[in-house]
Amino acid sequence: MTTDQPADGRSALRAERRLAILDAARALATEHGSAGFTVDQVAARAGVSRRTVFNHFAGLDQLLVAVCEQRLAETTTELLDEVDRRIAALHRTGPGAGLGTGPGTGPGTDLDGRTVLAAVAGSARGVDLPTAIASIHLVLGAPAPADERAQHISRTAFEHVGGRLREHLQLRAPDLDALDLELTLALMFSGITTIADIWLEQHPDLPPDVPDAARAEWDRLLERLLHHLRLGPAD
Repeated sequence: MTTDQPADGRSALRAERRLAILDAARALATEHGSAGFTVDQVAARAGVSRRTVFNHFAGLDQLLVAVCEQRLAETTTELLDEVDRRIAALHRTGPGAGLGTGPGTGPGTDLDGRTVLAAVAGSARGVDLPTAIASIHLVLGAPAPADERAQHISRTAFEHVGGRLREHLQLRAPDLDALDLELTLALMFSGITTIADIWLEQHPDLPPDVPDAARAEWDRLLERLLHHLRLGPAD
């Protein structure tokens, strides 16, 4: 019992320092842009050593990806919940609805894979992506469209969200064809980041509280993306 407390204390301290580093990096990036600060400045603002920063993150790019992921955490939870809701609705109304309750009869069972994947893509409608994208844009210092480093950081963060969704679907709908799932998610998240770039070019000075007109334009872009995704996998 006595050996657990120091370990727990170290874990809590490590988590506290990591959060302080993320908060410091987010503030500095918002103030100066993704390329406008150093590890030393992050360490000073977080109240930790330079070595501690590197103990948590390999470099500034990895740190900024983590900052973006932190901002996307709530959106990711909303997305996973929306996927569950849509697949559960399909299971209730699709073939074999109500025929089983044991293992192998959960959401996705006895459903056409294309229908499930279309529902997964459609889940993007049910989450507040505009606020998340606008917030990340501000966190990275409102970079210009030609800022390849900032684009890489934000795209990597969204790819990690796609990875979480993939793992979630492998548990919730294990009968889905693996290649169809990979292709759908790759196209979905590549499409989301592409229309996000277009949207931000059209609305470069977005506040975190996204105006209705900008939201309407996002909805139009998203519907065009989903129209292409609805073509579905080959038979």
